[in-house]
Amino acid sequence: MLICIILGAAIAVAYALTAKQQWTSVSYVSALGLEQIGDYLNQRRVLARVSDSKPVDVDILEKNLYDIFVQQAATRNNQIVYLGNSEYYKKLISDKGISNNALQKRLLLNDLVGKFKISETDKKSITQYLDISFSAETAAQANKLVTGYLEFINSKVIQLIGRTFNDNVNADILNRQNALDNTDFKLKSDRQFTIKTFNAALQTAKLAGVTNYTVARSADKSTVIELANNNRLFMLGEKYLSAEIKTAETTPIVYPPEYYVTQHELEQLEPLRDYKVTATAYREQLAPTLPVRRDKPKRSLIVALGVVLGGIVGVLWVLLRDAWRKRRAVDGQESTAAHASAPAGGDFPNAGAASSGARILLGGAANPAA
Repeated sequence: MLICIILGAAIAVAYALTAKQQWTSVSYVSALGLEQIGDYLNQRRVLARVSDSKPVDVDILEKNLYDIFVQQAATRNNQIVYLGNSEYYKKLISDKGISNNALQKRLLLNDLVGKFKISETDKKSITQYLDISFSAETAAQANKLVTGYLEFINSKVIQLIGRTFNDNVNADILNRQNALDNTDFKLKSDRQFTIKTFNAALQTAKLAGVTNYTVARSADKSTVIELANNNRLFMLGEKYLSAEIKTAETTPIVYPPEYYVTQHELEQLEPLRDYKVTATAYREQLAPTLPVRRDKPKRSLIVALGVVLGGIVGVLWVLLRDAWRKRRAVDGQESTAAHASAPAGGDFPNAGAASSGARILLGGAANPAA
């Protein structure tokens, strides 16, 4: 029995020391704070000022960022992409020798993705946070993978909100550029039309011999020149028309105040195009842990079970051995008794009785003769 216990313990120790280990790193993250979105908040505020939109609601901004983070963290495709490019996955492929086996690589990757555990706390709990954990073969690997995953997801969130923000900025820039272009085109078109109109009127004035103003009519003792009709512009005379044409051709276009306001808005929007956001979309309630206790194998439990199983096997062995010995002893006693009760005739059990009967007959026959 002692040998069985020792053997069971030895096997358990050997298994506990050589079995694949599993360590789990855990991190708790929650909605971010104002200090973590400074750059992104400044972007939004500048855009709000330029666009004359409502002031930025910081609480809504923080919630939206965190909701996007949770959604991206729980997306299986993101986990596959992250783990598929990790050194941990590549090392496992190399160790298992499955570099050229697409099916085994896919199965291994799916198994790793299953070791990601992501869950939110109960809505009724005081502190709301997201629980992210991953199990690996060493504590350092588990910690590194959880830390890297948080950074990977944060980067994706920043890229996502960055693209959305840049789309809004580009749309505002394009609208203002179109407004400026339209204003510029209209003013230049009006000037060209004016120049052509005055040139035509100048030719008419020359042909009509109108050198100075020509009074069209008088009203309230004032001279009125009717210019509403372009056909009457020649009445301004060659001198005035020539001055108007020269002014229109040589002086810069005078833009309305709205044009310069739009230009100023563009100057504010342009730098936002290349603005790099360094915000963090989450707050760490608990940084990724470096586990100090493995999940498995439970060595002390395995050794204890090995000792118990060894003892059970030993007890069973002793019981079976005793039962076998007793059975042999009983079989031996029965065999001895059978041999002891057998007659001298050995193989003919009725031989003795027949012999006695013969002697009796012989005796009986002898008596009459006597």
